[in-house]
Amino acid sequence: MKTRFLRSAALEDLRAQVSINLPLYRTGAFDALSLDASLWFEHTTEVDEQRLQEIRLPNGPDMYETDNCLVIYDAFAKLSPYEARDERLWTYYSHTHLLEYARMRWPLPADDAVAVGHVLRHFFARDKRQLERDNAISRLWWMAHLCVRVPELSREEALAAFLFKTDVRANLIERPTTSQSTELFGAVLRKLISSYQGEKRLFERRTFRRLMSEINSVGGFKLIDCMDADQSDALVSELVRDKLSLETI
Repeated sequence: MKTRFLRSAALEDLRAQVSINLPLYRTGAFDALSLDASLWFEHTTEVDEQRLQEIRLPNGPDMYETDNCLVIYDAFAKLSPYEARDERLWTYYSHTHLLEYARMRWPLPADDAVAVGHVLRHFFARDKRQLERDNAISRLWWMAHLCVRVPELSREEALAAFLFKTDVRANLIERPTTSQSTELFGAVLRKLISSYQGEKRLFERRTFRRLMSEINSVGGFKLIDCMDADQSDALVSELVRDKLSLETI
């Protein structure tokens, strides 16, 4: 089936009516969004709706983040990063096919005034931060996208390590030096996988922040974007050993 994007006017109407629609966000459904063809348009890319139905609903403390990242990434396999930055796409699916998942993953606060801000953060995606970290659906695609850029790694292993600590993930995503360089990102991710399978010392908040700081300082005088995988691995290994004094991670 073709991927659907909300029309801009429908998106802004939906955003403006969040406070009115709180009962629908809590327990209802936005049937008109899928039934009224004047509210959306079909894109040329395909969405695998059968794969989309495999999304796993949260169960107590189990959020199934790794599984769900792969479900969303596979369902929207033809999507380009440029298309994945379009709020109209993710807002449509967070209000229709994946509404139940979105509200279970990010339950609305009881206070209506607080709930409005909560909905705007997790059901919409106005900026880059929301797309990559907050929107209930787009965040899953973007986390998978970052990890699958390192094709020699198992997608499951890469995501399990990447998703293990929120602070570590945020540091990687928010630092352009690392997130925009595929080779450097891959080198850090390989170290995280090794640490995840071992003593997990690299996941300690101060330790990982120190590593990111050291990488940024190196970026000031080295052309990191020009480094290949072997050079990136050597750099990160050197920093872990010499600056962090970690023989095992």
